[in-house]
Amino acid sequence: MSNAIQLIKHAQQLATSRGEPHIVVQVASGQIVVMRDGRLHGAKLLERCLP
Repeated sequence: MSNAIQLIKHAQQLATSRGEPHIVVQVASGQIVVMRDGRLHGAKLLERCLP
């Protein structure tokens, strides 16, 4: 789970530096990714980071 925590911290840095919300999601395969806030397309939302 430490990987997820590192990705959440990275998403917080991106949200702050770029001024737009980012989310951390887990896709169906189990992979955890950081992306700009938007449609989830079936992914499970883990964290939403606002600027």
